[in-house]
Amino acid sequence: MLLAMGVGARLSKEVSDKFLLDALVLVEIVLSLVVSFSVYLTYLEAPFEERLSLFIYALCFVTGFLIGLEIPLAIRINEHFEELKENISSILEKDYLGALPGGLLYGYIFLPKLGLIYTPLIVGAINLAVASLLFLGFRGKIRPLVGACYMVALGCIILFGIFAHPLYLRAEQRFYRDPIVYMKQTPYQKIVLTRWRDQYLLYLDGHLQLSTVDEKRYHETLVHIPLSLVSHPGKVLVLGGGDGCAVRELMKYPSIKHIDLVDMDREFVEFARDNPIMRKINHNSLQSKRLHLHFEDGFRFVKELLHKKVRPYDVIIIDLTDPRNEKSCRLYSREFYSMLHHILAVKGVLMTQATSPFFCKKAFCCIVETLSSADFYPHPLRINIPSFGEWGFVLATVSPLSTKEIRDVILLHFHQDLTSYLTSRLASSLFFMGKGFSCKGMGINTLLHPRLITYYDDSMWDLL
Repeated sequence: MLLAMGVGARLSKEVSDKFLLDALVLVEIVLSLVVSFSVYLTYLEAPFEERLSLFIYALCFVTGFLIGLEIPLAIRINEHFEELKENISSILEKDYLGALPGGLLYGYIFLPKLGLIYTPLIVGAINLAVASLLFLGFRGKIRPLVGACYMVALGCIILFGIFAHPLYLRAEQRFYRDPIVYMKQTPYQKIVLTRWRDQYLLYLDGHLQLSTVDEKRYHETLVHIPLSLVSHPGKVLVLGGGDGCAVRELMKYPSIKHIDLVDMDREFVEFARDNPIMRKINHNSLQSKRLHLHFEDGFRFVKELLHKKVRPYDVIIIDLTDPRNEKSCRLYSREFYSMLHHILAVKGVLMTQATSPFFCKKAFCCIVETLSSADFYPHPLRINIPSFGEWGFVLATVSPLSTKEIRDVILLHFHQDLTSYLTSRLASSLFFMGKGFSCKGMGINTLLHPRLITYYDDSMWDLL
């Protein structure tokens, strides 16, 4: 981008003085079109991975080149109205100071509220507004051909704004095998819901979150196994789980009177709570009076709990997305697990999803060892979920229990009358990890050394 800006600034001197106004207006017109259509064109190119990077670099170069032309042209036009020192100072002042409100509007209003569909249109419209002001300020001095280009650009942007949503939906559909029935960009992630026959698949940022074909295998394992180890649980903490499926399983226990669900993405939880399809999937669990919703960062929520005198939780369920970045990696750190240790009852149980022990064994083992370093007694388990393959969980207790003791308790107390897939014998067998499986020696994940991201990246997901 900076290189292209330099090239644009260099070539601006080739523009004749008598064409300065026309050139600046044309730059604003072309910029408005490039910006408005940039994301949509990138969507169209995205399936072609071999040329996507080249396309993005070309798009950045074109944008930078046009921006590089802007400032020198504006300075040359303004020299007819101000002396050199005031001219340069005035132009650069507006350029630099304008970056602050522009950045704030983009980051806090446009992108969170309008998403990737309409934000480029708004930003592109600003460039077109600049062209409009130039037309008004220099009436009669800009050639009719440039005016015609302006009208064409205005028409294109208006038409694109009208048909943007179906066009983006069609472009997005190329990434999914099944028809999209719902799509929305929240401040944190992109939600896509697809339908296959009478089944639904939920994607977050392009990653499969759940499939109604087999999601009960996942959520029954996540919830009913730890619940079988706690007699008469009364208070449960769910971190993540905004789709409401984990809460759906928890609602089957009458003894549970209080559930705290912590999820940063209010719009995703509200979608799961209000959307008819999601309500059918989660059995209206997010509307229960026993549920208390907290729309904030899980790390901050737990840290604040430590400063309050609250009754500890009997069960903690961690249903977070995989540790793909530094922010999500914090919620798999030793520091975070240590805080959870202090808000869990002495006979309490923690259960966390832990990615795949087959496709991502290093990351899985890192979670096991990190829990152990936080004074938990971890017990890894796995289950086959056709949509995800071999999937792993870690059951962790505050009190020392052997895996055999846990399996025996599950055989006796597993609530198989509440499940549609898991039985007590199957649930007990999930703790057999296979011959030679060991996590000893794997590094732990901390805030200062987020090794989990490296382990997660060093995976075999491409085999899927």
